Amino acid sequence: MARTTVDIDTPILQEIKNLQQAEGKSLGRLISELCSEALGHRIPEREGFTLDWFHQDMGALIEIGDKEELYATMDNNGL
Repeated sequence: MARTTVDIDTPILQEIKNLQQAEGKSLGRLISELCSEALGHRIPEREGFTLDWFHQDMGALIEIGDKEELYATMDNNGL
């Protein structure tokens, strides 16, 4: 959790402290929640995106059931 120092107007700080006592939360937790709510109203919602998924049969380049062909291909590719 980040730590910082901010200047808050006295009347606002007093209201936050009143809320803190009423809700029984730490000052940091309450300020984080209030800022999160405020930012939620200011930041526009992002549009979802769709992913167009293309697929096709790639077909095997070798017959993996043929051990000789499989091993030869692996040797030729440095595997």
